[in-house]
Amino acid sequence: MQDQQIHETKPGTVSPTLTAVLAFFYLGMLAMLIFLPEQSLLERLQWLDSGVCAQLPTHSFYPGGERLPLCSRNTGIYLGFIVTAISLYIMGRGRAQRLPPWSIVVILACGIFALAVDGSNSFLLDLGLPHLYQPHNLLRLATGLLTGLALATLVLPILNQLFWSSYDEQRSIPSWPALFQLLPVLILCYFAVASQSGIILYPVALLSTIGLLTVISSVNIIIIIALSKREQSFMRYRELFPFFSLALLCAIGEMLILAQLKLMFLHTFGITM
Repeated sequence: MQDQQIHETKPGTVSPTLTAVLAFFYLGMLAMLIFLPEQSLLERLQWLDSGVCAQLPTHSFYPGGERLPLCSRNTGIYLGFIVTAISLYIMGRGRAQRLPPWSIVVILACGIFALAVDGSNSFLLDLGLPHLYQPHNLLRLATGLLTGLALATLVLPILNQLFWSSYDEQRSIPSWPALFQLLPVLILCYFAVASQSGIILYPVALLSTIGLLTVISSVNIIIIIALSKREQSFMRYRELFPFFSLALLCAIGEMLILAQLKLMFLHTFGITM
């Protein structure tokens, strides 16, 4: 009994009550996002993402005639990131702490480089300068998805090294067959978005925004854990949940501030989107 009491009160444990309160809090936020009047869910997502994404009409997809909250390139990046992260957890590599083999890292880096080339080419065209080729939203989407794949598989081991007290020798992508197992999901995402079917509007809008929030929250949680001096002290996801919750709330606040600053900037200079 004494050992049980010591275990229950040792530092690092999280009360189930706190976990439940946070869970209900997030459910309440989701309900407000969906059911509050005046604006639709899509309009709220567009506003939330507006401070991070330029949301240029010509650079966006329109499933069912409605513009996605993120431009084609950012849709690819953050949709690719979140579906890859989910796939890694489903495949049992959610706590992997080793990077892929260097040959795979080079290929992933080539995906990021392709996005940089395509983005630079598009920027040159926007400035009226000589460019390599005519940009296209499908190419923006494809290079974005490859970058999202790369970010998820490279960032996950780094975060896991920061979080967990025990070492997991798994690689996020241990081999070429494992990499090929991830590609069908990305290909499905590519054709789903490219179809611009109305049925994919809200799934893609929500998943890409969740991916964006997850990326920003990942940066925040690194800072929060470093400041709290809790590196490599977690054993269960439940212990990490309050820290991620704080990181996520900060991410939402940061995105809302950026959205407001962008709106003020556009109004100041009389720019309309």
